[in-house]
Amino acid sequence: MRKLNFRVLFFCVVAFALGICVAREIFLPSILSLIFVICSVIALLVICLKFKCIKRFVIVFVAFIVGVGYYFAGYFVFVGTEYENKVVVRARVSSIYQSTGYKSIVLDDVLVEGESKNFCISLSLGGESDVKLGDILIFYGKLNNVNLFDEDGYNSFYYKNNTPYKCSVSADKVVIRDGYLKLDEIIRQSISNFLNENVNVDVANLISAVLFGDKNNLDSDIKEVYSLSGIGHLLAVSGLHIGFIVAMLSFVLDKLKLKKWINFLILFVILLFYAYICGFSPSVTRACLMSLVFAFSFVVGRKYDKLNCLGFVALLILLVKPLYVFDAGFLLSFASVFCIFTLSKPLTMLFRRAKLNTKLSQTFGLIVSVQFGLLPMMALYYETFNILSFFTNLICVPLFEITFMLTFVVVPLCMLLPFMHFFLSFIEFLFTLITLIASGVSLVSWANFDMANLTGIFIVCFYCCCFILSRYYNIKQKDKFAICCFVLAMGLLFYNLSMLVI
Repeated sequence: MRKLNFRVLFFCVVAFALGICVAREIFLPSILSLIFVICSVIALLVICLKFKCIKRFVIVFVAFIVGVGYYFAGYFVFVGTEYENKVVVRARVSSIYQSTGYKSIVLDDVLVEGESKNFCISLSLGGESDVKLGDILIFYGKLNNVNLFDEDGYNSFYYKNNTPYKCSVSADKVVIRDGYLKLDEIIRQSISNFLNENVNVDVANLISAVLFGDKNNLDSDIKEVYSLSGIGHLLAVSGLHIGFIVAMLSFVLDKLKLKKWINFLILFVILLFYAYICGFSPSVTRACLMSLVFAFSFVVGRKYDKLNCLGFVALLILLVKPLYVFDAGFLLSFASVFCIFTLSKPLTMLFRRAKLNTKLSQTFGLIVSVQFGLLPMMALYYETFNILSFFTNLICVPLFEITFMLTFVVVPLCMLLPFMHFFLSFIEFLFTLITLIASGVSLVSWANFDMANLTGIFIVCFYCCCFILSRYYNIKQKDKFAICCFVLAMGLLFYNLSMLVI
């Protein structure tokens, strides 16, 4: 039996992503990070020489170097040119975020001095205005390059929305003309308007967030409640949501008795369209692509390799958007799936030894793998953790499964068949129940505790340990724990050194 189940695509993509991250550290620069990288490369080289797998080292190292170069290519492509003088801008309103005293607007279909551009603009519109989605705005202002990285961290908003420029203009200096809505906006707005007319406003906004990942209008208190209770992932369209959709579609397609490739094409079109409606967010894109790769492997009769599939999907996204590697949504999405692949089976076996039945062991193994695996990410981005989140997920996730499937089916049916509106009351009750559970858990003050703001180096060490503990690394258990202790010790050492430097 091989000690290491080498997944060339997965390891190369990990090296590629780390190369992008390290390039940022070079840009800063961060001496500790560079020392850690050099030590890691030397240690990996020594291990590869000992086990006579130098070719694998070369492949992974080349992927790492390509990642370093790809960071600079991606960064400078996004930044674009600099506008020294004020310019005339004509653009369409694609989203609106209401703030105190002004509106933050994302503009697409941009014309600068009459010339069409392939970027968007983040506009701060001061004063009172009746701007709405789809309107055409014409103004004269200074386009300033945004700063993707500042002292507060990575500004994912600009990168997600492809807005390399920002501008501030008073409302009385903007000409507003009637514009148009795009197909995805028409669908989202139609469903949102329908929900607002038939259910409580907060529940309507919650359903919109669950269906499309659109949290613009979601009450900040509800966001905080879901986050503090440990079920904030339910608000982001991800693998959990896509899994339900694929399961429903597969059930229907199986009943139709169509050919495999026809089933795949139908699934491909529907998932692509749903991802389009959701704005191709990293979590939705990841979930849709993984589902399609799995379906395609079934069509061609090839074995589905989980880690290579995860690596392939990550590569597709990073080749288009390399700086997504710094995005919280991207990292949380991939980290959760990675932890399921690496930790769920060992944890399931552990619960089986505790005399739990198979179904319960699998459920506990899945939830604990995600909760434990995301701890360092939660510390990095949110700095808080609720120790009751395991039990909250144990209750709310199955309840949410039922609620989401009903919502996905019932809402379109109610829009087409008004006499079915009474079903919406049941949907509203279920969402209210989930929110009440989350609210109750979030109010338990002793269950919430602050976590140390971990560094990227420690997080890398942590996920290395997750891989070592998995079935992909076949050595004795005591050796696994010894290696993990050493790796975590190195992570803590560099963490403490970084604290001293700060």
